[in-house]
Amino acid sequence: MEYEGQEVEHQGREEKVLQMAIKIQWTVDNIRALGVGSMYHLAYRPNEISYEVLVHVNTGEIKPGTKAEIVFIGGPHPVRIAEAIIENIVISKGFRRFDFRLQKIITHPEETTAKSHIGLLCRYIQQ
Repeated sequence: MEYEGQEVEHQGREEKVLQMAIKIQWTVDNIRALGVGSMYHLAYRPNEISYEVLVHVNTGEIKPGTKAEIVFIGGPHPVRIAEAIIENIVISKGFRRFDFRLQKIITHPEETTAKSHIGLLCRYIQQ
């Protein structure tokens, strides 16, 4: 299925994009090797997901078509590596798995917002 990318909007406030962080270079290499149009997934434990995102996953507000950005946080500064569209979310007791289709691969490092200071790997960022 194709989805027109949609940001999550919250009662008149600024639009937010789902940001999913990865810590391992191997995952970055896999995403880049797969390329645009490919499917991939990332899974997070509930304690690695911001409360707001977790609530929206559990209530279905984050759904297929939601825009996401993938960032690598294993270096000195967070770097954007890809843009994606959520295709499916698998909810289980121990994790939330985000299946996504790669929309854009960023080949030149782009520093992004600061790392979360409380260990969150999946959160919203302001667009």
